[in-house]
Amino acid sequence: MEFVLPRITKVVVTTTFFIILGSLHASEVEPLRIKGLWIVRESMVDQAEIDAALQFASESGFNHVFVQVRGRGSAYYNSLLVPKSSRVRDAKFDPLAYAVSRGHELGLNVHAWVTTYLLWSARQPPETGNHIYHMHPEWLEVDAVGNAHADFDLGAPRDGTFEGLFLASVHPEVNEYLQAVFTEILLHYNIDGLHLDYCRLPDFDYGYNEEGLKVFRYRHGFDPRDINSTDTQRTDAAASQEAGERLHIWNGYRRGQISDLVTALHAVITLSGKEILLTAAVKPNPNVAQHKYAQDWIQWLQDGILDYALPMNYTPEQEEYTENMSLIVNSLSERLRERVIMGVATYNQDATATAEKIRLARLYGFNAICVFSYDAHKTNLDHFKPILDMLDR
Repeated sequence: MEFVLPRITKVVVTTTFFIILGSLHASEVEPLRIKGLWIVRESMVDQAEIDAALQFASESGFNHVFVQVRGRGSAYYNSLLVPKSSRVRDAKFDPLAYAVSRGHELGLNVHAWVTTYLLWSARQPPETGNHIYHMHPEWLEVDAVGNAHADFDLGAPRDGTFEGLFLASVHPEVNEYLQAVFTEILLHYNIDGLHLDYCRLPDFDYGYNEEGLKVFRYRHGFDPRDINSTDTQRTDAAASQEAGERLHIWNGYRRGQISDLVTALHAVITLSGKEILLTAAVKPNPNVAQHKYAQDWIQWLQDGILDYALPMNYTPEQEEYTENMSLIVNSLSERLRERVIMGVATYNQDATATAEKIRLARLYGFNAICVFSYDAHKTNLDHFKPILDMLDR
């Protein structure tokens, strides 16, 4: 099934860029409301690692930290539903509880960062038998030609596009499971936010898990794998129109399954009475996010089910970086742009380039930034000096 991105001309994007830059001066840029820092699970394995990460965040002027506590289907917290990661050095230690307590002592807002549909990516299967990889292989993703993630050879050579094995968002039990997992965190920890990562399809040609297809066929009366099949009894125009309508239904269904999870988590937080922000790390191009990955984050913001979106605008290429920001500006009202925390990378470019991207984001009117990540340079914290300087201007 062919995927074609909506056409976006660089002339329009570039024009928008110069209009924005031409209307702003450094003195008019607002101070940053949110200075966020992603802290990867490698820094959540013991008290000393957590102390070092949070102390750096506090001393560097960050006010929000996103600490990874669910990575590849394993927990960095005490759970009755999820096996604890073997990387946690003391099985009795609760990394999330300690991070929340210590973070609050330091004046930080602590968000529990959780991987959503991404389940596993290592070259060996999980060691623990109660991992979902072993317990429910029927929950894993399948692509349009029937390649199942449950059958994937983890030790086989990989190309650069492989991210890992994903849970199937269309399977009728997967969202229920994830909602239960995240509700446990929401109810038992004094977190300031729940941060969803990989809340999307692996790619456009996924979503064909057999159990999920059964539900879809029952509801809509056709199999999406047959959308492009040829019916010799129909005229080309009629067949093409029907195929287009069915593809629209199928794509909407896949987006809807993912949006349903976000909606359910929003409802859990609301009913809990807790003041917890629901945020998501998202693809930075809204069109690509919606049409390729079924991640309709613009709609999530518009519907009020997501408090903040964090576009992972990690590209080192400045043109692509500014194009993504232009698309976001053009997709959201000024009020909703306040709900965007622009994500910038440190791992794939030098610190001066990262600082420049922070400057550009502020010129575009984004007064909330999140840096990915502390772990990329935690053995050389001097790397962050130009970045911190730009965050403080």
